[in-house]
Amino acid sequence: MSSGSWVAVFLSVIALSALLQAAFVIGLAVASRIAHRRLREMEERIEPQLAAGLDQVHRLSAAVSAASQQARLRAFRLDAAAARLADGVGDVVGTTADRVAGMAEGTAERLAGRVAAPSESARRPFLRALAVVRGLQRGLAVWRGDGR
Repeated sequence: MSSGSWVAVFLSVIALSALLQAAFVIGLAVASRIAHRRLREMEERIEPQLAAGLDQVHRLSAAVSAASQQARLRAFRLDAAAARLADGVGDVVGTTADRVAGMAEGTAERLAGRVAAPSESARRPFLRALAVVRGLQRGLAVWRGDGR
């Protein structure tokens, strides 16, 4: 083979490789276009489903937010009602304790006035009653926190 024939062979190989490269690039472009079209079709199918899902998530979060707000308002109302109730119960207990203490003092004074019997045996029942009343009076003072 002469050098001219070798040149023709090399030129043929170069032409063939250029042809193969062009075919590969064209095939790549066609495959890319097909993939892009399929991706767009899938996006068009999935987009409404995603939009519906996002809409449901948005509605759910709005409902949870509203429920949380209502629960917070109810908690504030419940706290205020409990505070009012505690104040009212405290007032009633304090008033009742004061009345019972007053009655105990009055009873103790009346019993002390009646305990004027000359003998020890005649005074013993009155002294016991007086001790019970004073014990009750002391218990109420401790319960109220007076600590007399």
